[in-house]
Amino acid sequence: MDLTPSDTTGTIGVNLYDYLNQGYFSKDSLLCTTQAHSSNFGMAGNPIPYSVRNDNTITFILLICFCLIIILGTRLNKYISWQFKFFFSAPRKSTTSETSTEIRILMVFVAMLCLLLGIDSYILTIEKITTSFIIDSNALVVFLLSALFIGYFCAKWLIQFLVGMVFFGGKKTIHYIKAQLFIMVCSCILLYPLVMLQVYFDLSLEKAAFLFCFVLFLNKILAFYKSWLIFFKQKGLYFQNILYFCALEITPLFAFCGMWLMIVNILKVNF
Repeated sequence: MDLTPSDTTGTIGVNLYDYLNQGYFSKDSLLCTTQAHSSNFGMAGNPIPYSVRNDNTITFILLICFCLIIILGTRLNKYISWQFKFFFSAPRKSTTSETSTEIRILMVFVAMLCLLLGIDSYILTIEKITTSFIIDSNALVVFLLSALFIGYFCAKWLIQFLVGMVFFGGKKTIHYIKAQLFIMVCSCILLYPLVMLQVYFDLSLEKAAFLFCFVLFLNKILAFYKSWLIFFKQKGLYFQNILYFCALEITPLFAFCGMWLMIVNILKVNF
């Protein structure tokens, strides 16, 4: 039976649609409309390499830390000025009390310091050790490293409190721990610009390590002087102060470094 013109047009349209789907005109950009919308069209691009500055979690942490340093720092103006005034003098009974609000703010600064140290150690890990972890989330790795620093400070303070209660009494021990809280507040404020330079301004690892060692050295020197001023100045025991500092400050630090390397080796992917 002969086909009518309309039947002929419909048959041509169906055949053309089949040809397009079968890829006969795949090289023709004007005719290959169905191939252009196909999921198989084109090639997959190279993924964007990971960068710390593009990590939303790290950016959020640094932004929150900046806001907290500005807001809480203004509430500690009197406390900070008082500490700078009496830090290098012998403790007095009238200057050893802090309000509960100030203690809570100091603990927030300690938490921020641990977060900054976690970010700093994470940058060191991905630049010198590995970029592949058994945990898919980089943010979780940062929080785990920060929690490791929190555990270190809590364990160190607990040991120092127990030793101080046995040999020096409760008042001197509490005064020393409060002095360490102030030192950590200063360390947090000094460490924040360093982390910002590493994340957003490509500060070299060698320069960052030098600045970090300077902050750590300043921290330990102030702690050494404060332990001598509180515990050993009246008796003139210089050698005992060195033993106390080495046993309760330096030894826990080296033990923590070994534990940090062990945790990083557990977290990294071993090929």
